[in-house]
Amino acid sequence: MKTIIGKIFYGFIFIVIIPSLLVIWAHYTVSQINLPVPSNEILNFVALVLGLFFVLAGMHNLWFYGKGLPMNAFPPKKFVTNGVYSITKNPIYFGTVILSFSFSAIMQSSSGFWMVSPLFTLMIVSYTVGFENERNLKVFGQQHYRPFLSLPNSTNQAITLKDKMAAFILAYMPWLFIYEAFIFVDVPKDAIYSNLPIESQFPVIQVSAIFYVSTYLYAILVPFVITSKKVLRQFEIDVWLATAISAIIFFTVPFVVRQPQFTPHSILGHILLFDRSNDGICAAFPAFHVIWAFIAALYFSIALKKFRWLWYSLAVLISVSCISTGNHSIIDVAGGIIVFIIVASKKQIWDFIRYQTEHIANSWKEWRFGSVRIINHGLYAGAAGFVGTLIIGSFLGSQYAYAGFIIGLFGIVGAALWAQFIEGSPKLQRPYGYYGSVVGVIIGSSLIFIISQIDFFVLLASFSIAAPWIQLLGRLRCLVQGCCHGKPSNNDLGIRFTHPYSRVNKISGLHGTSLHPTQLYSIGTNLLSGLILIRLYTLSMSATFIIGIYLLLNGLGRFAEESYRGEAQTPYWAGMRIYQWIAIINIVFGSIFTCLQSVSILMFDFNIQSLCWATAMGVFAIIAYGVDFPNSNRRFARLTSG
Repeated sequence: MKTIIGKIFYGFIFIVIIPSLLVIWAHYTVSQINLPVPSNEILNFVALVLGLFFVLAGMHNLWFYGKGLPMNAFPPKKFVTNGVYSITKNPIYFGTVILSFSFSAIMQSSSGFWMVSPLFTLMIVSYTVGFENERNLKVFGQQHYRPFLSLPNSTNQAITLKDKMAAFILAYMPWLFIYEAFIFVDVPKDAIYSNLPIESQFPVIQVSAIFYVSTYLYAILVPFVITSKKVLRQFEIDVWLATAISAIIFFTVPFVVRQPQFTPHSILGHILLFDRSNDGICAAFPAFHVIWAFIAALYFSIALKKFRWLWYSLAVLISVSCISTGNHSIIDVAGGIIVFIIVASKKQIWDFIRYQTEHIANSWKEWRFGSVRIINHGLYAGAAGFVGTLIIGSFLGSQYAYAGFIIGLFGIVGAALWAQFIEGSPKLQRPYGYYGSVVGVIIGSSLIFIISQIDFFVLLASFSIAAPWIQLLGRLRCLVQGCCHGKPSNNDLGIRFTHPYSRVNKISGLHGTSLHPTQLYSIGTNLLSGLILIRLYTLSMSATFIIGIYLLLNGLGRFAEESYRGEAQTPYWAGMRIYQWIAIINIVFGSIFTCLQSVSILMFDFNIQSLCWATAMGVFAIIAYGVDFPNSNRRFARLTSG
């Protein structure tokens, strides 16, 4: 009986409550987002029907083939691979995302289409990565099946027509949707032209359009020249990576290109104008023509090695044509080449980052002066305190720069008190917990608000922009100390902690084991969050909106990251890690903050007072996080034993 009631309640949450909350969220944030929405009624209706089909068919397949619903909290008796599950592993989520976007488009909800639906998609991804995949693995074990929309096996088997069709959907469609989205939105209000002054003297060479438009055919032919599943798999991953990097740059660096006007004198000139009429001056940096050209050259060279010089020569000519046609600037082309180099060298770059991360993880040094010990990881905490206080003080101005220092103090005290209740142990007399620092910041900001004239939301928004950079630098301390470490991983992905004083060895007993570099994952998500928040500031978004987006991004990243963590002392509640529940609370409050109407915006004003207070905070953070009394058993005395 309890199971039936639980299933009904669970279904009610996902079928009624969550969709209703999404509609309410979009309604109350309508004034925050002012962007055009696709208005093609036929396409919007077709997408709505398609999304509904995947949702209903997925539910039917789970019930009919799996003998139960849903797949996660109350899993069916059998793992389902039939029906729409033979098309995609997550048809219900896939359909739900399509429904969210299409319904928002039909209702012409700018907030629903451009904010709620993308964030809802990230919530689904975070939930799948952070909870559902792990739970399904425990319930059903490893499932070796590949639906139509999945990467090919990493084998030298010959690819099939089905593989090629899937590649077009998996590799090309995400790029097309993301690229066209930025073109559709058009020129942002904080746009920066990427053209160099000298480029105004460049003529439009119309004949070079033949190379420029050849990019489309060059890119489309790639799956037809690839012969093995392994290479096709790598191609799809490369396109995903290039698309992800470019999308992040498109959003965080609002470059547009100034295209010179010209009078067509030939068919190629008319083709060039036609291409411009169907494209735009946005999403120009990095130049995707260049990225596609070099990715195509790479895979044509793998398939037809004898003509390697020809394929790369064509990529160079296409890159030059981007400038000679006036469709891209020199900076755009250079950006495209850099993105391709990153994509082509991804393994070497990852290995370098991973090795450096492992080096930091095993770089523990300490100096003892009688009963006092100074540990080197405190320097990273000092850097975090310095940078965070400097950012906060610069947004608050010289008159209130001191507030950044006070907020920082409350944050450190909050982190220490939180960890005493959540993570305290005989071996850890002075641990620190991130969410405790958030509580401390809220308390400190409330105190500052009461005793001064500073807007409360401006205080929190200033911290929100600083927080990703504080946590990013703070994770370096986590590496040295060994806290927040990951679960065992494979050798190509993980890092090893070998220093005897690391918490990985002293508490978890995982000396020399290859572990997920969760601290590095956190650095990556915080870097992305920090860049997004800076862009929101340049767009003059309200203080409450910035607070909300920070909480949302932080919660989404932390929820997913937790599934890779392996700390033995992390408590569970109702099947999930306690920090995942807190991450959900973060997401809920983040959504609420984005709905709050506020006229307060942030103004950046670097001042010497902020620098002074930041220096003081840096010193205090070094002492708090890097100086202890190893021979004492008093509370807060030791950062670690030994």
